[in-house]
Amino acid sequence: MLSQLVFSVTRNCPISCTYCVTRSGPFDRPSLDSHFMCGVIKELTDIEEVKLIVFTGGEPLLLKDQIVKTLQYASSRDIWTRIVTNAFWATTPSVARETLKELTDVGLSEINFSCDDFHQEHIPIDNIRNAVEAALSAGLSLLIAHKEVRNGKISESNLSQLLGKPMCRFDPSRKKQPPYLYDTGLTIPVGHGSEHLPEDQYIIFPPEDEHWKTPCTGVLSSTIIGPERDLRLCCGMIEQDVPEISFGSLNDHSLKELICLANHDLIANWLALEGPYGILRFIQDRQPEITLPDRFVGRCHLCNHLLTRPDVRDILRNCNRHKVEELTLRRGLLEAARSLEK
Repeated sequence: MLSQLVFSVTRNCPISCTYCVTRSGPFDRPSLDSHFMCGVIKELTDIEEVKLIVFTGGEPLLLKDQIVKTLQYASSRDIWTRIVTNAFWATTPSVARETLKELTDVGLSEINFSCDDFHQEHIPIDNIRNAVEAALSAGLSLLIAHKEVRNGKISESNLSQLLGKPMCRFDPSRKKQPPYLYDTGLTIPVGHGSEHLPEDQYIIFPPEDEHWKTPCTGVLSSTIIGPERDLRLCCGMIEQDVPEISFGSLNDHSLKELICLANHDLIANWLALEGPYGILRFIQDRQPEITLPDRFVGRCHLCNHLLTRPDVRDILRNCNRHKVEELTLRRGLLEAARSLEK
């Protein structure tokens, strides 16, 4: 059941980070416009109850005028909206306030600021401070999105000091969230520059491995529209050219057609019901001679590793019929349970 719509508005970005999972930068690439995004919102809300719309990139506020028009439309439908930005625009306190006032005036609900060692190589930490103060003044819900790296200069332990605020980690179980929130995750070695991130210098592996052995919580519950107007069922922490996560172009098909195609896709259902670890076990059972790493940063790291390997893809193409009946039955039982809950 789709409850979240993500517009990956553009791959363009004013900065080029040493590492970037979406391979964004100061390029001249396609972007989504407000007319198209409003049309997608209308089409999706006619068939699903959408609870959240996210604007991300690249840097979505390079297209602020298009975002403003789309926010107005989303607000008219009472949908919670979020922007994920690197705050390149918050060069002074006054500019930050003006920018966020324009966005809140048309209904923006929440803003997330990317803040970590990679972004802050190019964007002063003062921009993040300006943006945080402006968000609080505008009454916006805010969150610092932070990626941890080994030996990093910006870490969980010093975020409060760097931002001058008593930062509190986001806890989804907490009913009332404090005003100064951050959420930190581990850097997943996928995307631009990942080949230059030596594990012993940058990558942190969790001490336990159970976290990447669970089903994927994003696939089939959120839909991502990329800047080329393609529909994806992935949060984006995977190489963009992996065909199994893309289901076609909205230039050629209706949104309903593509969502139907995705919901009947074997790999999408496999990831939703068993996660990439289920695929890994399937591969190991059939071809134990294939060598696979014994640890991963998270589910996305494992998923990307599997779906970008030609030998694994060959096995999935030739042997996946063995999983069709099982997954079809499990998906049917899941949908029946959801119907009863309603």
